[in-house]
Amino acid sequence: MTRSRRLAAVETFVFPTGARFALRDLDTTHVRTVEAGARQWFRLAARHPRATMSMPSAIVDQLWLALSRHEREYAEFCEKAIGRPFPYSTQSGSLATTYRLARQDEPGDRLPLLFRLDKELAVTGGRKYLADCGGRGECFEVKDAICLQHLTGLGRATKWGFTKSSNVPPGFSCGGV
Repeated sequence: MTRSRRLAAVETFVFPTGARFALRDLDTTHVRTVEAGARQWFRLAARHPRATMSMPSAIVDQLWLALSRHEREYAEFCEKAIGRPFPYSTQSGSLATTYRLARQDEPGDRLPLLFRLDKELAVTGGRKYLADCGGRGECFEVKDAICLQHLTGLGRATKWGFTKSSNVPPGFSCGGV
């Protein structure tokens, strides 16, 4: 299947009512925003089906988990959108890769939707990111947030299940992690 057909499958997918029920505490506008975040996640997967990515948003993760429980609909969607099964996974991939791909999907000065959604919706236990903490050469510690500028090449954040790589200098802390 061509990339344009896979992307069309993502854009036209109708989330099952049962999956949307996972967002029952949100108003309709916020549910649509979370669905837009999920669409961004699936566009990344459709464009880069072999990429190792991490889910940056807790609320999109919640919708993805609920969607994966609708096995038949989810399997059909994955076949059309990604060309293969795309199992729900809580295992960490590369947050830096996800950020790079999301910036390609949503270019500009703002954080991509997947990275700003939890903060915008004030999700309890949500994940918070900064595009750049302002540090030059070293990351300024920011409580409860991950600085994405210093994430690339220096390891991955330890908060929310990510791990530091061995090339992180001793004592290095990025984003309060």
